[in-house]
Amino acid sequence: MKSDLLRQKFHELHSAGLPYADITKELGISLRTAGNWSREMQLPRRNGGPRRQRWMPSNKPKIG
Repeated sequence: MKSDLLRQKFHELHSAGLPYADITKELGISLRTAGNWSREMQLPRRNGGPRRQRWMPSNKPKIG
């Protein structure tokens, strides 16, 4: 089936470390679909990219 081939390709691209934005663009799927497939396949979770890290609170000890 077409969806089985897409899922297989998704797994390959995810395992190769491609960002979700690139995977979704190449396969023509939504970001939500990519996330759902990742959970269904029990693929390892990824940390957020640079954009997420910029808004994360720092781990520096507070003075006070």
